[in-house]
Amino acid sequence: MYKSVYFDISGVCNSKCPWCITGNRPLKSKRSSGFVKVGDFEKAIDRLIELRLVEPPAVINLFNWGEPLLHPEFGELLKILNRTKISFGISTNASRCVSVESGLLTNMSCLTISMPGFSQASYDKIHGFDFNKILCNIDKLIENFKKAGFQGSSILAYHIYQFNISEIKAAMDFCSDRKIVFSPYVAFLADFNLAKSYLDDSLSYETLKSISNDLLLYYIDDLIASAPGDYTCPEHENILAIDEECNILTCCAVPKGHPDYSIGSIFNLSAGEIKKRKVSQNVCKECINSGLAYWLHNPLVPSFINNIQS
Repeated sequence: MYKSVYFDISGVCNSKCPWCITGNRPLKSKRSSGFVKVGDFEKAIDRLIELRLVEPPAVINLFNWGEPLLHPEFGELLKILNRTKISFGISTNASRCVSVESGLLTNMSCLTISMPGFSQASYDKIHGFDFNKILCNIDKLIENFKKAGFQGSSILAYHIYQFNISEIKAAMDFCSDRKIVFSPYVAFLADFNLAKSYLDDSLSYETLKSISNDLLLYYIDDLIASAPGDYTCPEHENILAIDEECNILTCCAVPKGHPDYSIGSIFNLSAGEIKKRKVSQNVCKECINSGLAYWLHNPLVPSFINNIQS
């Protein structure tokens, strides 16, 4: 029924991204401090298959807001996925390098590495990690994963900020040398409440000033104005989000604590109930009408990217 499942196996992230719900400080929403239990994960995967919510060629992504490689029993989760024929993907900040048992990653379709720039200065502004260690971890992760059977694509998701535009060429070269797919796009407000407040002009001056110093915002009004009048959010038809407590979420963006955050546990809902409830939440109409849904699902890749390599 769904093309992509985003299963947040980790309720925590160790990045300190100021414009992300799991990284910002004074605006941080309450999040679980734990990880999905192995037994619950197995039952949830079985339930997804039983209800035919996912089947090939669908992909189960082991992330949404959390950092998946922090899970202390990551290998046990892979064993559960390995017995299915469904592809899965991982997105990581590469702050932690893990080894995986041979054969456990044959169904893994992609490894995505999130990067906020190509210098220590950029990492100091966003992720807060040691940049050189990240570069070493990227090489080690790809090597370790290939030994475990990974034959899919390695992708570097380069988040473009105002301060890292001059670093794009170096990141491109890094990827080219390693046959990593370079995937740049403009960083956005990965915080539902912040993004909504930006669109309705209710942000404080200081917050707006800080956002404007980091993010490229020039395209948002034109982007939202270009949205089709009958726009349907892909969360309704193609995407299913599940948190670390095995709750089915309204969408991958609505934060924990919001009244429409979850539609219920995967263990208690039928396929029909999931389908119906996901498209009937009050927040959906508000999100679409404000333009937020279109913004979050259409990140900008500036035209100047095509000229950098040349």
